Amino acid sequence: MNIVKFKSLHLENFKGFKVADVTFGDKTTTIIGSNGIGKTTIATGIMWILFGVDYDLVNNPKVRREVDRQPINDVPVVGELVLELNGKEIVARKVQKRSVKESSYADSNTYSINGVEKTMRDFNAYFEISMDDLKMCMNIEGFMSQNPKEMREFLFKLPENITEADIIQKFDEFADLRSLVENYSVEEISAMNKASITKLNKEIGEYPGRIDEVHRQIVEVDTASLEQRKSELNHQLEELSAQEEDSLSRKKELEAKSNDILELQFKKSDIERNASKKIIEDRSAAEKQLNEARQKYSQHENEYAMASMDVKRLEGNISRAQAEKSRLIDEYNRAQAEEFEAYVPLPEISEADKICPLCKRPLDANVVDERVKERAVAEHEHRVEYDKRRVVWHGAKDRRLMDIADHGKDEVNKINAFKTARKTAISQMKEIEEKRQLAKKECERLEALLSHLPSAPDLSENQEYIALVDEIRKKEEAMMQIDDGTEFRKEIQQKRSFIQSELDSVNAEFFKASKNIELEQRIEFLRAEHMKKEQAKSDCQKILSLLDVLDKKKNELLVDDINSHFGGRVTWDLFAFTKNGGYKMDYCEPCIDGYPVKDTANKGRRIEAKMIIALSIQKIVGIQCPIILDDAESLDPWRLPVCDSQLIVLRREDNREMEVQTA
Repeated sequence: MNIVKFKSLHLENFKGFKVADVTFGDKTTTIIGSNGIGKTTIATGIMWILFGVDYDLVNNPKVRREVDRQPINDVPVVGELVLELNGKEIVARKVQKRSVKESSYADSNTYSINGVEKTMRDFNAYFEISMDDLKMCMNIEGFMSQNPKEMREFLFKLPENITEADIIQKFDEFADLRSLVENYSVEEISAMNKASITKLNKEIGEYPGRIDEVHRQIVEVDTASLEQRKSELNHQLEELSAQEEDSLSRKKELEAKSNDILELQFKKSDIERNASKKIIEDRSAAEKQLNEARQKYSQHENEYAMASMDVKRLEGNISRAQAEKSRLIDEYNRAQAEEFEAYVPLPEISEADKICPLCKRPLDANVVDERVKERAVAEHEHRVEYDKRRVVWHGAKDRRLMDIADHGKDEVNKINAFKTARKTAISQMKEIEEKRQLAKKECERLEALLSHLPSAPDLSENQEYIALVDEIRKKEEAMMQIDDGTEFRKEIQQKRSFIQSELDSVNAEFFKASKNIELEQRIEFLRAEHMKKEQAKSDCQKILSLLDVLDKKKNELLVDDINSHFGGRVTWDLFAFTKNGGYKMDYCEPCIDGYPVKDTANKGRRIEAKMIIALSIQKIVGIQCPIILDDAESLDPWRLPVCDSQLIVLRREDNREMEVQTA
């Protein structure tokens, strides 16, 4: 066990102290005072020297003394802690110096042990104990300031000889796992069984459907009836083939008559095409002229819109220029009215200036004359300076008036130019409007012309055309009287399709009947396989269930072992569960007297828990060292744990000066 004791602390220019000295008692050192008096500063001084943190474990804290909120940069910050380590006295000293350059600064720390300067690494190594362990043992927040993962890693190193294999051999309830752990780890056993269950679930889910599918293939068949029905259907197909052959002869006769009508239709189409040619040409020419007229009208529409936009733009320019002109006139008038400040002469020599301020007697006449001359010279210089400033001011005023006048002339020229351009734009708008109206009238004329042109030829006087139409009509009427048998053949095809479909069904029934024995054997095989898979799944689930029980048993044993290191009142809650039933791997919460430390409203109980944790960790890591306890007023004195370690107790009371009590 390494034993650390503090003997004294010396601070210079440290936070609120210019100089501070504390001598520690062998058992307890109680530092009493009101808030802000510097109790926590003493604790921070110790932590800063040894670990480079403040009492709240913040790295590189600001420790330099300030006056009126400004740091004192030209003096070093000094911290010196005299302590004993295993009976050997050590003077640990840390000095921080600041170098300032323009608006930035840099702090540098130097370390020494017993007057010998050290690097920070050698300073820490000199103590020959873990400084991280020492910090956890000394500051009651040291252990709890870590994240849950780091605390769990520390705690789970405490139990020894608690393994899954030992638990399986020790408890008979895990007998089914003994042969497995000889070849595989618990993690491997769990992963293999979970993978097997996933695979088996997929396979098991397929069996009912596969069995039902085979069941549906088994049919009850009357083979004698099927043979008779098959013979009847084949006979019906032969009769339909004979009827279809007879119908095809009438179709050939109808095709010959249809060819004659087609030749007459070609002649009729030639006459219609020749007659339509002139009409198409006339309408094409008229449509072309109309399209050109519409394009011209659209062009004039666009030109008119652009001209209108130019007029509006120029009117806006005129309005803005006129507003600027008015503003310049007002500015010119204001500048013209400005006057230079009136001349104010220097004060005359008063009667009081002629009296001696010490003896209150009149001054010598020569002294008074000298003062009058000095005042005259000063008045002359004052007047010359005033005249110079007035000349400069009037010159600046004239230049300013000239600039405003030139700017005003520019605005007048802009207004005249804009008005001229607007007049031109309005004239262009009128010219474009006239062209637009002419184009519109031309479009209306061409549209009327196109509407009066015929869209189809008039062949009512063409005798050849009339004769062809009459002949085609007569031949089509004669052909309508002939039945080509198309509908009859369609009916035959439908009947054949229906009969063939029924025949295929009969043949399929014959095939199914021959497969019934094979299908029944297949069903028996599938049922046996299904039962094997279900049994295999049950075996895997049993193993996983045993692994869950094993995990809980191990956790109970681990927690019991860990809690045994913390004196009974403090216990650790290490195994919260997630929504899916697994453990939260980052969960680590201490409890005291059965209450979670973070949830209890009793501040004293929280401090007790942290004190017990710090003292327990001292025993675990083998370091007996002082414990710093802040906010001790929240803890009843009789609740302070009895221990061999030094206690540095910071207690708030209404004392206006800090008091150090030792025992």
